[in-house]
Amino acid sequence: MKQRTLWIGLLALYLPGAGAVDFNTDALKSMQQEGHKIVEESKGLRSFKLPSGQCLHAAGAAGTNLVVNKCNGKSNNQKWRFDDKGRLASQGGACVGVAGDASKPGASAVMQKCSGAKFQQWKHDGKKRLVNGLNKCLEAAGDPKSPGGNVVTAACGDSPKQVWN
Repeated sequence: MKQRTLWIGLLALYLPGAGAVDFNTDALKSMQQEGHKIVEESKGLRSFKLPSGQCLHAAGAAGTNLVVNKCNGKSNNQKWRFDDKGRLASQGGACVGVAGDASKPGASAVMQKCSGAKFQQWKHDGKKRLVNGLNKCLEAAGDPKSPGGNVVTAACGDSPKQVWN
């Protein structure tokens, strides 16, 4: 009899609060976004942002130029990872390479089928520059604040156009 009374008492305490569940949709949305970010980071995906606020953007598939564009955390064209061979690969699987003579500054950075070429091997150095195996840096050509501007290779230096956070 005591057990039954105890259960009825506990049930009476629980029932009034059961209908009082209220969800904070903003908090749930924020948690979901944070979860997506954690998944991307676990895959090694990240964006590269210039001090001007523009991000490295793959304008399309293999053969297209890299550009700078307004940062958009939802854009797959702005998600990058370093693969096991040191290549900078887009989420779609194409690699950052160089069109024309890769040994000369001013060559356009383009999306290419991944290969073992030195100009496709990149590192993010201590000065936050993206430097390839030929010791050329990725640099925003023209005004880095203008969306759609091309990205080219350049001799590595201290230009803010070469700083990719």
